[in-house]
Amino acid sequence: MTQHLTPPSISLFDLIARSWELGSEIIDVQFNVIGSSVAVTLADGALAFLGVKDGEDPETRMRTEADTGRATIRPRTKPLPVPVRSEGAIADPDTGLCQVAQQGFAFVHREGREIWRATAKGLTLRVAKAKDATVTALAALPGKRGLLVARGCSLEVMSPENGEALGSAELAHDIRYIALSPGADRLACWGSGHVTILATDGLGPVADIAADGALTGLCWSPDERWLVGGCDDKALLLVDVAKGQADRIEGFPAPIASVDFSRKAEAMISSGAFRVVGWRMPDLPFGEHPGSPVETGKPGLTVVETVAAHPTRDLCAVGYANGLITICQIGKREEMMLREGDGDPVSALAWSPDGNHLAIGTGKGKAEIVTFPRAMFK
Repeated sequence: MTQHLTPPSISLFDLIARSWELGSEIIDVQFNVIGSSVAVTLADGALAFLGVKDGEDPETRMRTEADTGRATIRPRTKPLPVPVRSEGAIADPDTGLCQVAQQGFAFVHREGREIWRATAKGLTLRVAKAKDATVTALAALPGKRGLLVARGCSLEVMSPENGEALGSAELAHDIRYIALSPGADRLACWGSGHVTILATDGLGPVADIAADGALTGLCWSPDERWLVGGCDDKALLLVDVAKGQADRIEGFPAPIASVDFSRKAEAMISSGAFRVVGWRMPDLPFGEHPGSPVETGKPGLTVVETVAAHPTRDLCAVGYANGLITICQIGKREEMMLREGDGDPVSALAWSPDGNHLAIGTGKGKAEIVTFPRAMFK
């Protein structure tokens, strides 16, 4: 007897996304400044590099049916290019990567004492020889102005090309995170329950603010009034830079691994709950003031693992512990399911600078780039 099988259905995600199996948990995905390459950091210290340019992008595979006017996308016909991978564990995953100049990245070598660079195509080279002290945080100034390298309480500005020392400062506390302000005129260094604000030019101290928490990251608000960081102890750290004060919002269901700001929606968004948590800017909760909450998406039974605000629209990408990914309009309950939950937790999300692509990393080692057709968000 002949058995007729129904052909497997192809989802929208299958049609507009490219996927690669990298074999180890992904802890970060990051576009370079011009958006031509994605650097993927794996938990075992390996790096992978994905080219953003797509020989079969969705626009070239779209057609409009003459009778109905409906747009369709045909499946891919060619295999995807193989990602460029480092030879084994090369990077220290705890300090991560940062963008350098227009196309490259910088990272700390796996031994923790050398600074290396990577090109957009994955070529890696050493910038500076090892020093005695371990690197505890890494960031970069715009262009080729310098790398910010922290070793305990010491902060050094280093040439990204030859490792030449361009400036230094000693802080009263160790440095675990460095966040550069949007205008690049100030930087924040957090560690041991303190955040120190420094002027980028000359590294002169501006403020020292007590700020407790077990931080998972640190970022500035677009207006440079606030510093915000998620915490492992299920809390959100808020630092009012203008007032020189800090506060904690506690009681989240899970650790907060991801915080972001949307310029278009004028809002802050956060993971760590059963829906996207957020507040209108600049009215964040502080002390007895509740702030102006923003409801985004629908509450569910699975914790939001990571969020990423679109660079030009009032949208955000939301990744869940069960693998579900949605696109939400900030401040609205409606949401578009981008990828169904498959049990593989979403561990990293990042938009390209132009907002046309979304990079995804998962706990089981899958890296993906979604390219959105121009008509999708009209």
